Amino acid sequence: QTLDDRVEVYAVEGPGPRYRGALDLDLKPNPGGDISGELLDEPYGLAWDGSTLHVLLGHYPTRKLGALLSFPAASLADAAPGAFVPRTDWFSPADGSTRAGVTLRALEREEPTWLHAHPSGELLVAVFGNDLMVPPANWTNSGELLAVGPDGATRAVEVGCAGAWQLVPLDGVSGRVAVACEGDEAMAILNAAPVAQGAAPAPVCVGNIGLLYRRVRHLAEDGLGGALVADSPTIPSTRSDAQLWWFDDGCQLRGVSTLDGAVSWDLRQIVRLPSDAGPRWLLGRADGSERGVLVVAGDPATGEAAVCGRLDALDEANAWVSAGSGETLEPYALATVPGLDGTATLGVAVSAAPADYDEAGPGEGALWWLRLDASGDPCEAAAMDLVELSASAPAVDPDVPQTWRRGPQVLEIVELGP
Repeated sequence: QTLDDRVEVYAVEGPGPRYRGALDLDLKPNPGGDISGELLDEPYGLAWDGSTLHVLLGHYPTRKLGALLSFPAASLADAAPGAFVPRTDWFSPADGSTRAGVTLRALEREEPTWLHAHPSGELLVAVFGNDLMVPPANWTNSGELLAVGPDGATRAVEVGCAGAWQLVPLDGVSGRVAVACEGDEAMAILNAAPVAQGAAPAPVCVGNIGLLYRRVRHLAEDGLGGALVADSPTIPSTRSDAQLWWFDDGCQLRGVSTLDGAVSWDLRQIVRLPSDAGPRWLLGRADGSERGVLVVAGDPATGEAAVCGRLDALDEANAWVSAGSGETLEPYALATVPGLDGTATLGVAVSAAPADYDEAGPGEGALWWLRLDASGDPCEAAAMDLVELSASAPAVDPDVPQTWRRGPQVLEIVELGP
C-alpha cells in the first residue's frame, strides 16, 4: 500500500517479473497528487481472505468517513503482468458504483486504520475514531472494533481505549485480538470468536501504559496469549527513550523494557518470529543513523524484552537511502511468512518509507524481501537472498503522481498456492 491511492503487487516466488502490477484506488483524484486537502481517499489497512484483497480507504466517501473496498483476485485474471489497473476498469466516478465483482462499502466510521481477515469469514476493523489531522491531545474518543460480515452487516464495540490503531490476532484458537491505542496510550484485548454467530466482539481487558503523548500504534502477539507493545515519543529529541511493554493474556504487565541510548528512538511495526528459542520479534527503528530492523528476544520469566540482533544485510545494501533521489528512508512495515519453499527459512518483507516528503510531491519508498534461517535462534540468523522488489517497478516520475511512492506503510503477504 502507498499513500498515493495505489496498491502495488509483487511476486517473491515463481516465474515472471517481481513487479506484478498495481491497482489504482484514486477515487477522488487530487490535482498533481496533492494529499493535503479534502480530496483524500488513500488506502491503509490490507487483508487477504484467500480469494479477495480487502482494502480500507481512510477518507472515502468523505474526509471524515472511511470505506471498505473488496477486490476479488478473479477480477484480475486477464490483467497482464506489470499492468496498472485503472479505477475506470471497476469503478464509475459518475455514480460511485462498482463492477467486475468489486464491492465498496461505506463504513460510517472515522479513520478506520487496521484490517484483519478473521477465520470465521468476518473482517475485523480497528477504528481510530478521531481526526488524525488534529493534535494528539484531541484524540479522546474511544476506538472501536468493527466486525463486517460477508453480507456487509456490521457490529461494533468500543475497545476501551482511545484511538485504536493496529490490531493483531493473539492465536488461532481463542479468537482473541489485541489492539493498540494511541489516544490514551494503552492496549486492549477483545474476544472476536463470536462474530460468526451474530454477536458483537466483546472486550476482555485493557492494559494501560501510563505515559502521555507517546506513539502507541504497533504491537505483536507473543505466542503465549499476550502482546508486546512498542511505545516511543511522538516528537523524538536528541535523547528520548522508548519502551517495550509486555502484557499477558489478562492485560497484566509481564514487564517493561527501556530502549535507551545516546540518540532518540522512533519505533515502527513489530512482528513475532516463530522460534523454539523463546519469544522473538522483528522491530523497525526509524530514527537517525540508527534506523534499521532489529531482533528482540523476550524472557517470559522476567518480562524483559531486549534487542539481541539486527538485520545487517539491509544496512549493508544501503536500504535506508533512496537510490533514485538520495532521500532518507525509514523502515516502516514488516510482514513474515514461514517455509515458502518447504524448508526452515522464513520470508520477510520490509518497507522503507520516506522520512519526509512533500504533500504535493513525489516520494521514493522501497520494498525489500529476504529470508532468515528459522532453524536456530533468530537473534543470530543472517539474512539471505536479499532483493529490492520495488527496483523492478516503474521508476518514480516527478511529473506522474501515479508512480510516486510516499509509502509503503502497510504490507500483506498473499499465498496463492501452486
